[in-house]
Amino acid sequence: MSRIPSNTVDIRLIRCALPAVLVLAASACASGPHPHHHHAESAQAMFRPGKAALDSGDYDRAIRDFQNLQAEYPYGPYAEQAQLDTAYAYYKQGDSKAAVAAADAFIKAHPVNPHVDYAWYLKGLAQYQAIEGAEFDPRPDYQALQTFRYVAKTYPKSAYALSARLHIAKIIDILGERNLRICKFYYVRHAFVAAANRCVRVIRDYQLSPARNMALYYLARSYRRLDLLGLARTTAIILHHNAPTAPETKKLRALWQQTARG
Repeated sequence: MSRIPSNTVDIRLIRCALPAVLVLAASACASGPHPHHHHAESAQAMFRPGKAALDSGDYDRAIRDFQNLQAEYPYGPYAEQAQLDTAYAYYKQGDSKAAVAAADAFIKAHPVNPHVDYAWYLKGLAQYQAIEGAEFDPRPDYQALQTFRYVAKTYPKSAYALSARLHIAKIIDILGERNLRICKFYYVRHAFVAAANRCVRVIRDYQLSPARNMALYYLARSYRRLDLLGLARTTAIILHHNAPTAPETKKLRALWQQTARG
């Protein structure tokens, strides 16, 4: 099941806009003699079947056609669109690594292209796509987070900025939950220093994650088991202040009361 959110911006938006530019460019060439007239017509002829294959979901053929176009006509608007559409086709295939590589190639070759924000965003989507198959490898999480933060910061008015920010929030939730699981792993094995350190990471780096309250809970318990009662009490106060009615707060309060009676 895909974890790409349903409110993701339509990443094919650019694919509707740029072909119109391509048509205008071809029309301009056709309006009179031009040394690149036949070049543009040939590139356009090679681009059409690839676009048709992409639109129909035949991604293997689309990739092959676009790669052939780029080999034959490596420069010009059709080659640039073919590069972007190649990255998109790889993404739709679920080939995250190839999609990232194709997006990176476009970014490197065309850093000031008016659609480079789309290439960065598509790169982030491909990295985000890789998270699902890498449960025990946090690298895709951090890579996607870095890319989406770049999109949101560098292109704040882009059509993709809002979706990038939504993905940032989702990745923070994922990382918070992942680090909380590690904290619990250490805690049940009585590795209280390691558990406390991991909880601190959740609280410090993923403050907006739903895992924060549970991290405070385990941090307070870890401090208590380490006989750091002052830190345990301070952590419990913070948890109560942030979420007075949360289940974690009630559990910690009950534990404190039980210990006091004992």
